[in-house]
Amino acid sequence: MYIQVLGDVVDERQRSVSSSLAEEQRELTRSRIRRAAMEVVAQRGFEATVEEIAQVSGVSPRTIFRHYASHDRLILTTVKDMFEACGRRPIEGLPSPSDDFDGWLEGLALTIHTRNAEVLGEAFWYIHAPKQNSSEVLRDVNAMRRESRVQGVQYLANLAWRAAGGAGEPPQDVVLAFALNFSAFATQALMVDFDQDPAHIGALTASILKALIKVAVQQQRERQESEPSEVSGMAASTLTT
Repeated sequence: MYIQVLGDVVDERQRSVSSSLAEEQRELTRSRIRRAAMEVVAQRGFEATVEEIAQVSGVSPRTIFRHYASHDRLILTTVKDMFEACGRRPIEGLPSPSDDFDGWLEGLALTIHTRNAEVLGEAFWYIHAPKQNSSEVLRDVNAMRRESRVQGVQYLANLAWRAAGGAGEPPQDVVLAFALNFSAFATQALMVDFDQDPAHIGALTASILKALIKVAVQQQRERQESEPSEVSGMAASTLTT
């Protein structure tokens, strides 16, 4: 009886170890596929084939289809990974915006335009181009792109505004300036048409945003300083009438 129980315990442990190893292997394979998909889609856009991704990842197309139900699902997951790499992955080495606002904005701009160029690559045109009669999955890509972009821009504009000394919510023009200057459209336009690299684009957009925020903060302070005198003038006029 004791031997039987001991044997059952050993078998259960062996099954648990085997299951854990199998799950670890599946995750490793999935990670290889995702890295390869990002690389190929950045080079080829949504025309990247499962066969091409399989060749780069070192696994078979059949293995890829065991992890993803269709080519479109693979593309959708890849775009999610690209957005994660572009906007949500932490940026190492940036100073605090409250300690060094200029250095923070310059480093941020360089990183964003570098990621736009290296991570999105050719996929930029597919992600952002309007699609007619696109599939449900590709419509999901567009919805995800818009949500990610709006939230990211709003967050960065608010952070920069407060660090620069602004009060309350940033003016809409400041938010739109961040959307324009940090967009992948700006990266691609200046790289493709004007032969600029991400370093030059980052420096240019950072200088534009610094100048704009400085003016906007100054205008806000001037309005705040003028408001008390206007209120006092209105009160005095009321008392003399």
